[in-house]
Amino acid sequence: MSEGMEHKADIAIAGAGLTGRLMALALAHTGQDVILIDPAPQNGSIRDGRTTALAFASVRLFQRLDLWEPLAADAGEITDIVVTNGAPADRFRPGRRAGHHLHFPSTLLTPGKDGSPLGHIVENAAMNTLFAERVEANERITTIFGQGVSSVEPTTGRTILTLSEGDTVAAQLLIACDGKFSRLRDRFGIRTIRRPYDQKAIIFNVKHDLPHGGVAHEMFYPSGPFAILPMQGNRSSIVWTEDAATADAFMALDESQVLAAARQRIGDHLGDIRLVSDRAIYPLSLIFAPHPVGDRFALAGDAAHSIHPIAGQGFNLGVKDIAAMADVVAETAGAGLDVGHGTMLEKYARWRGFDAGTMSLGTDAMNHLFSNDLAPVRMARSFGLGIVNAIDPARRAFMRHAGADLGDLPRLMQPLREGEASPVKRQA
Repeated sequence: MSEGMEHKADIAIAGAGLTGRLMALALAHTGQDVILIDPAPQNGSIRDGRTTALAFASVRLFQRLDLWEPLAADAGEITDIVVTNGAPADRFRPGRRAGHHLHFPSTLLTPGKDGSPLGHIVENAAMNTLFAERVEANERITTIFGQGVSSVEPTTGRTILTLSEGDTVAAQLLIACDGKFSRLRDRFGIRTIRRPYDQKAIIFNVKHDLPHGGVAHEMFYPSGPFAILPMQGNRSSIVWTEDAATADAFMALDESQVLAAARQRIGDHLGDIRLVSDRAIYPLSLIFAPHPVGDRFALAGDAAHSIHPIAGQGFNLGVKDIAAMADVVAETAGAGLDVGHGTMLEKYARWRGFDAGTMSLGTDAMNHLFSNDLAPVRMARSFGLGIVNAIDPARRAFMRHAGADLGDLPRLMQPLREGEASPVKRQA
């Protein structure tokens, strides 16, 4: 191996996906010099037909980092969320009991006023493109593509990374944003809780004849949750969970057969539907690191917690990781201290551990509760939905939780002060 270049920065980030790039932008925003490392080539094609549900508190971070305006025009607003329990035939039968559903209107959070969106559906490709452009334009961020991390040696005051092509990086802190199957997490021996689900998620986008009205639907069917997420215009993103074997069988069908099966679950409220994206399929599992830090090392995003998509909160957990890390780094650096010191990392671990653990294990429990068709459990679910639907304070608490707006919020995710940033614009 030839002798490579030597690089220095305050913080090194491994993984240049959505979480890694957003982490780099947030830390540069706090005044840190950052090196972003990824084994993929810089000019490699980023193909991601998926969408992400951004909670309203996550949008505040995007606004503060000047990332929201370029995305807002093409983002779909979530103005209402409707949760439904039961088999497809039950959901659409006449006279279905009110106890089968739970409604979260945005106006419930702002009584007497037009409700602000509960969240937005944003295409991953748009975020990938924007983040890449902003990273390359940021003078505080250096990118190293085409090289992975071969070895890590924490020392006094810094950690030394040796990369696959011989370059070395010296930084006070290494943050792993290298995804669900993080090699760095395993290399540092970070303990994880793991639970494989015998489920896969089928994801695709459809165009439909009738407007969705900004309503996001989460339908709990015995085989798994089925989500309809409102995109811009008469389009929706479908996140369809099935047991693994059934999901593989659906993926093997032709387009017309898949759409016919989807219509049975969607109903006719959107009119005729047409496929407008490729279909993708992803195996589902829980991976959660209760203590996401090591020696001058921290996990963020899916590397720290990969959860079931049942509540659409996966990326929002990563956004909270980013905002919390930005807070503790800014506070530590502002005091003239070492941003990779164990005291700082322990603060990050405590801050994120409870929230991420609650969401990770909560979605796991929800999936087990709703993905079955036992009659007593089904009746209890419907009864529970009906009770919550009748209690406005309970619904508000659930809505704030879904909006990533509960708990000790990092500064980048706190409510905007008047004049601080442009408010989220409502679509016509």
